[in-house]
Amino acid sequence: MFRKKKLNYPRRIVQWTIMGLLLYMVVRFFSDKNYVPDFESFCPYGGMQAFSSYLVNNSLACSMTSVQIFMGIGLIIGIVIFSKLFCGYICPIGTITEWLGNIGRKFKIQYTPVGIIDKSLRIFKYILLFITFYFSIESSELFCKKFDPYYAAFTGFSSDVDLVYAVIALVITIIGSIFIRQAWCKYFCPLGAISNLFTYFPVFVVIFGIYWIVLLTGVSASWMIPMIAVIAIAFFIEFIRLKDGIIIPFFRITRNNDTCTNCKLCDKTCPQGINVSSGPIKINNIDCNMCGDCITACPQKDTLQINKKNLKWLPVILIVILVSGGIFFGKTTELPTVSEQWGTTVQMGKAKVLNKSGLKDIKCFGSSTGFVAQMHEIKGVLGAATYVGSHSVKVWYDPMIISETALLETLFSSIKYEFQTPDSSITQLSVLTVHIKRFFDKYDAANLKKLLELQKGVIGLETKYGEPVIALVYYDSKYTDAEKIKKAISSKEFSYDGGGNKVIVNVDFEVVADAGKQELIDRKTFLKKMFVPYFDDFNSYRKYTKDQLQIFEIPIVQIEDPMEAEWIPYLESHISRDNGVVAIETKYDKDIPVGRIYFVTTLTDSAKIYNSLLVDSFKVKYESGAYGFVKNPYKFIPNGSVVKP
Repeated sequence: MFRKKKLNYPRRIVQWTIMGLLLYMVVRFFSDKNYVPDFESFCPYGGMQAFSSYLVNNSLACSMTSVQIFMGIGLIIGIVIFSKLFCGYICPIGTITEWLGNIGRKFKIQYTPVGIIDKSLRIFKYILLFITFYFSIESSELFCKKFDPYYAAFTGFSSDVDLVYAVIALVITIIGSIFIRQAWCKYFCPLGAISNLFTYFPVFVVIFGIYWIVLLTGVSASWMIPMIAVIAIAFFIEFIRLKDGIIIPFFRITRNNDTCTNCKLCDKTCPQGINVSSGPIKINNIDCNMCGDCITACPQKDTLQINKKNLKWLPVILIVILVSGGIFFGKTTELPTVSEQWGTTVQMGKAKVLNKSGLKDIKCFGSSTGFVAQMHEIKGVLGAATYVGSHSVKVWYDPMIISETALLETLFSSIKYEFQTPDSSITQLSVLTVHIKRFFDKYDAANLKKLLELQKGVIGLETKYGEPVIALVYYDSKYTDAEKIKKAISSKEFSYDGGGNKVIVNVDFEVVADAGKQELIDRKTFLKKMFVPYFDDFNSYRKYTKDQLQIFEIPIVQIEDPMEAEWIPYLESHISRDNGVVAIETKYDKDIPVGRIYFVTTLTDSAKIYNSLLVDSFKVKYESGAYGFVKNPYKFIPNGSVVKP
């Protein structure tokens, strides 16, 4: 007689919830162009790699935050106390491979490896475990992103994914799970390996305890030594026993032989293929993740239980507690992504600390290291730390050398941008000076620039450090006015056409009340203020003295237009083919922009340089090393002059 399969609702509710959230993120991504899903925001394995990188390098891997770290800690606590709950209840790969496995069993095409084949295949997940931790710690970037089938599938093979690695992993996960029971989870998943490793938690504690004692004695020893030892021992124990720890986890599935009818429904139901009906009274198989499906399938009341008690809902309750705790502690406790102090002990004792939040450009390990490197160059700064989760930084500084105001000014990225070159018929422009709150980093600057670019009549923008930030908006009063501009800046969002798609940008600027000084300037003054000077040297410029150099100076009126100024690097590439030319500079001289070409008098002369400027096309060298031709955009007039540097 056909028996309807009973569903393990506590477990299914958790699995369906997780898959539902992921589906929501995918659907919202395609329906909301401004939404960027973070599919690794609660990844415990990434958190464990990040924390390892933090312990070894004092830096978190990639964009990992305290949330992922505490999720990893929650996973470990769950393993030690209870079982591999993440694998059985939360892991989306585990859920999907179980569904795929059901297809294989339904058509009787699935194979369950046993014996030496099963044991030997398990080494691959331990190899992957070491590889991911090694490269993640060495680079402070999550190596698992390169092949993780979950990350590859849900991010649509993002730039972090290695196509070959990811395709292999997906084939093993999808195709492999149909034909081989839990192929990915049992044999290749590094998270499965680390979960099994922590079922032997005392071994982990002893080995790393010895390593810590060795370090305390002053002996230098690589972190790889205890890591290799722990992984090797964990695999050896799994290969020999295929059982979890002797004492931990403290909870296990238990079977009452007195009421068991040996119907074997539990064996057929177990996703891992464990022989629940014929194993020990306490199910201690290393693959058991306390999913509870066998308990649900058992027709005999109280035959299969948890620690001989009716605790079917306990795993779900513990999952909720651990995940909630991980999120809570992750949100309230933040570890620095990068933290370095280079001041002496005495200096650090007298140092002051600057805390600055709202820096949206502090978003990953790369931007964090860049920020710390920038702080290294500032005299008086003694250390710096970044916090990716809250987009904030901490800077230690000597107040006798640099003030807080001066330090803040160095952190601020001022901008100067000309939206369009005013027509020559315009003799005067209006200038609105406003103070803007909640404006500091380059992302704020980019948003303000885009916002004002959309306002008809706005011609230029300049920002200066201040508390709040000072912005000078240049505009044509025929098309707009100060009140319209202030209203636009204070708007909560704006939109623009991004390649055929409407892009909506949320902003949170606030124009300080009664702050809106207005004045007039002439066109030439505006062009001078907006002009961005350029200088670059080449052909061993620094080996020559001033006496050996002269400057050929010639007007280049077109570079008043920022679009035309962008061709200067091509001009540089063209003239650098003359070994006697060693630098190029653009600047305003009196009322016109000029180009200044530095040359060695014994190697070339001004006539040769001038003739090279009159060609129809510049011959330029690209980054690849190849040469090409670019149409000469400039018209040079014959009134250049030679001056001394």
